[in-house]
Amino acid sequence: MIYLDTSAFIKLYLHEPGSVEVHRLVVAQDDPLPVTHLMELEFLNALRFKAFLKEMAAAEVGRVISLYRERKRGGQYFVPLLDPITLHEMSLRMTERTPALGCRALDILHVASAVLCEAKLFVTADRRQAGLAKAEARDIAVV
Repeated sequence: MIYLDTSAFIKLYLHEPGSVEVHRLVVAQDDPLPVTHLMELEFLNALRFKAFLKEMAAAEVGRVISLYRERKRGGQYFVPLLDPITLHEMSLRMTERTPALGCRALDILHVASAVLCEAKLFVTADRRQAGLAKAEARDIAVV
């Protein structure tokens, strides 16, 4: 299973550097993608923030959100059931790497979520988050 953090997930919907590579990875596998509550919140807010910044028209944001919801209803995504206590404890432990790697809290939550989902591949556009995933998720390939 592939776990896309939000910086990679948004590339499925917006043409950005790295979008082609993310599309190739996703199309090359058959499993639905896990979309945690955190990722959905970040993704939808990132789109709406682009409207605030005038980088996207509100109508376009609406179309992208509709497409996302259609794909979610169609089974391309699933919401993994993650134990909140385990996620919290694992994330707290990962904060020990912050002085060396400069990770933000949401970066840590994504890496911990990928570990708990038993992902085989973690995809991110954030180099610090990639460093954390390489350090913490030894069984997961990081791109």
